[in-house]
This record gives sequence, structure tokens and C-alpha cells, in this order.
Amino acid sequence: MAVSQSELKSSAAWIAVDWGTSNVRAWAMDDRANILDQVSSPLGMNAIAADAALGFEGVLIDLIGRWLPSGSSDRMRVVICGMAGAKQGWLEAPYCSVPVRPDELASGAVRPVLSDQRIDVAILPGLKQVDDPDVMRGEETQLVGFMASQPEFDGWVCLPGTHSKWARVSGGAILGFKTYMSGEVFALLSGQSILRHSMDDRWDDATFEAAIRDASDAPTGFLHKLFTVRASGLVGNANAANVPGAAVLSGAVIGSEIADVVGALDGNAQIALIGDGKLAGLYRKALAVHGFDADAVDGQAITIAGLAAAHQAIRNA
Repeated sequence: MAVSQSELKSSAAWIAVDWGTSNVRAWAMDDRANILDQVSSPLGMNAIAADAALGFEGVLIDLIGRWLPSGSSDRMRVVICGMAGAKQGWLEAPYCSVPVRPDELASGAVRPVLSDQRIDVAILPGLKQVDDPDVMRGEETQLVGFMASQPEFDGWVCLPGTHSKWARVSGGAILGFKTYMSGEVFALLSGQSILRHSMDDRWDDATFEAAIRDASDAPTGFLHKLFTVRASGLVGNANAANVPGAAVLSGAVIGSEIADVVGALDGNAQIALIGDGKLAGLYRKALAVHGFDADAVDGQAITIAGLAAAHQAIRNA
């Protein structure tokens, strides 16, 4: 049964927000972390930074205003992860250093000065790694959600994306992480380099998996492998010309990332994937080539679970 606006205003206990670079998503939550309603907007951090007429608080109120109670002295708690806490965002939430536990992340939340007295906003911090320098902002909340669902997990958690993250989780803490620019490199090469002429809609899993193996067998040959994507269609070899370029390029890029990570692992290491859709499926195939079975966990559900854990920690502080 659909929930009316009046019922939403009376039953929403808090609001969860994931503020990204290019979009923002918000969920009205009850006190048992169930979703009552959800909205999204293309007004991510970049859009707000590019338009002086926009402001984070105004965008937020436009997004969630229908959920806010009227005539109540109690403020609605809004817990935000992602780029709202970046240096170019609403209010910078300084990075927490690894190793870190989930409750320590929640205690690092910052609160912006607000004009609208109906809301109480907490912006969560990201993570930084000083040795082998690295940062993340937004993915840490997904890791917290994953750890809440699997508190005994001891292994590596992969978050595929534009900048893929691999986090070491053990003993209820995030110990360290590594970032790979795989998604961005693929987008640049397939869309802006000479390899764009070799991209089409064809796909072949066997070709992708062969490229994954090549990346492991010849890790120093990455740059050469890239040019073969172009050359295959020019040398007059019919078999080579029929090879799907996107499968080779994707396998070479993802394979390079996977080979670097799994090269230091034993065959019994636990690996989990946070994500859904085609990209998570490709990572799962790539890991299977190396003998690892990794189940993918829904990214949105884990994000909400992480925001719920942060909300609980802030409420109990």
C-alpha cells in the first residue's frame, strides 16, 4: 500500500543521503531502518559547485522537504555520506586515518550551520591512508554497511567503479585500502584515444577471460596489449579483426587491476564484491579466472545499511 505524504511526515524517523559527484539520492527511513520513500536528483557536488545560485542546503530541502514535519520542535536527523563532505562540498569532513572502526567514522561527522531549523545534518568523513597514500569518500559507508551485515568477515572487499577500491577488512576494522583508476582509464581509452575506432557493441566472454589471463601472465605488457586492440583490425587477419575490441580492452584493464591484488593473496583468501549490474559481473568473472569465488552484494542496500549504522552510532553518542 502506498504511504501518503501526511503518513510519511509522521512516520519518517530520519533521512539517509548519498551525495555523489554527479547525483544525489535520499531515503526517508523509519526507526527500524526500513525505507519509506526515496528520491534522487542530478544535482551532485559538481553541479552545485558550477552554479553560484545553488547551495547544498537549498538543494537538500527541495529534495526532502515533503518528508519534513510541520509544527514540530524536533529536528529531523539527516545523515549524509559522499562528496558533501569533500573540500569542494558543503562542509569538509576531514578524513579519518586507517585503521579505523565504524564507530570512529561516525564520531568524525561534521555539522554545517543551517538556516532551516527543521533539520539536523551530520556529514560523514571519508578515509585516508598515509603510508602508500590513498583516499576514499563515500565507499567507506558501504564498507561499514557490509561489515554490519558480515561482522566476522576477514578478507578483501572490492568496490568496482570509476576508481575501484580494494579494502582490507579484519577484526571489525578497515585496516587499509588501494585504489585503481580502472573505470576512468577504460572510459578515456575507449572514448578519447585511437582505440575508440575499435569499440562496438560486440562482446565475447571467452575473449574477455583470455585478456584477464594475459594480464596476469604478462603484467609488464599492458601498454603493448592496448595497441593490439587497434592493430587487430588493420593487419588483414580475419580472425583477429573479428575479436571484440571492448572485451579485449576491458579484460586488459580489469585484468591488470585484479592481477596486482590477487598476486599477493593465497587461494583461501576471502573476497567480496559490493556492486551490481554488468560491472560487478565482469569483476566476478575476472576473479573466477584466478580461482576466487566472490559474491556481489547490492550497492544501494549496503549504502543504506552503512548510513543506518552511522545514524545509530550518532544517536547513541
